[in-house]
Amino acid sequence: MLSKCLNSHCSATFQYLGEGRLFRIDYTEAGKKRAMAGMQVVPSQRSKAKAMEHFWLCERCASKLTIEVTDASEVRLVPYEIPPLEKSKLAATAS
Repeated sequence: MLSKCLNSHCSATFQYLGEGRLFRIDYTEAGKKRAMAGMQVVPSQRSKAKAMEHFWLCERCASKLTIEVTDASEVRLVPYEIPPLEKSKLAATAS
């Protein structure tokens, strides 16, 4: 089970499902989608029993970061980007 935030610079501990953001990565599905999109598929080193993993970001980190799965089936943190439409709304309210 999850014990702490995926962000290695954060010390928040997982306590409740309602706090932060929980991610479920199905490596078999990700591989199928990449194959259907014509992308290079790198076979996962995980066993069939470990084809799915869960990751958690605390509320503070989830407001700034999200995760993505690389072509090598590695999970990495990336900055959360506000969609362009939301940016224009924020700019209009700030004016």
